[in-house]
Amino acid sequence: MDGSSWMDDPWRAESYEMDDPVPPYWLMDQPPSPDRTVAYVVLVDGRVIDTWQESLHDSPWRHDPRVERSHRPWREEPKPVPEPRPWVETVRWLEHVVGGSDVLASLAADPLPDEEFELPELAFGDGDVVARFRRTVAHLDGIADTFFDVELRTAFRRALTAAGPHLFRNGSSIDPAQTAAAISWTLIRANGLKPPIGPLTQKELTARLGLSGFPSSRAHAVNRLLGVPQPAWVRRPAGALDLEVLARTDLLTSRTKREICSLRDRAREAEAQVVARESTQPTDLELDLRHVS
Repeated sequence: MDGSSWMDDPWRAESYEMDDPVPPYWLMDQPPSPDRTVAYVVLVDGRVIDTWQESLHDSPWRHDPRVERSHRPWREEPKPVPEPRPWVETVRWLEHVVGGSDVLASLAADPLPDEEFELPELAFGDGDVVARFRRTVAHLDGIADTFFDVELRTAFRRALTAAGPHLFRNGSSIDPAQTAAAISWTLIRANGLKPPIGPLTQKELTARLGLSGFPSSRAHAVNRLLGVPQPAWVRRPAGALDLEVLARTDLLTSRTKREICSLRDRAREAEAQVVARESTQPTDLELDLRHVS
């Protein structure tokens, strides 16, 4: 008998077509059995020619230690995923906004003081770099004084002190107007002051600084220098402020911190209400005893 004669066997119970895939019998739904079964698959030159099943108890695999380690995910129902408490996502996001659970717990809506700009130590000794810092501060102060307030001006200055040494390390190739646009827009977003809440659009900011386009790459660099990466599992909950997450409170105005504290307190109140309600609900055992009595 040649190697392909089995396909022409008239006594074969199943027809076989060359183009039809062989169904994986060991994965198909099987009738319920009181005993575990062993499925056998016979292949010749990579082709399935026969399959059958027998009871594990009657098979030579009965005492094989690998049997107990076998895992059959297609026969298991997925475990239900419990829905998160309504306040959990809000608290998780707020903790990332301010930089941790301890910071969120102690956060207060204190206003930022009116601070003078502090030139970074790395800028001293280089007249060109110092001049670029000064021009950037002038741009930032003009934006804050015209459209915002003293608090955001302080936040602008603090951000420039923190990120400036990295932004100006290439010297004359960095435009102070681009740096001012990147820092101011990052802080505007971090404080939830984009239109319609805030008075200044990105287009108006770009035009005011005399730029032909907004420096997006420089804004991304500012965000990396000032903030921390946001984990994939942390998302802004519905109804929360649309904030650029920097994970630091020294750049947030009192208005922004007040909104964060309000969300925090409402989340705590919701948690307390649910905990109190669950603590007053009778357990199954208590219900059974009441029924007996």
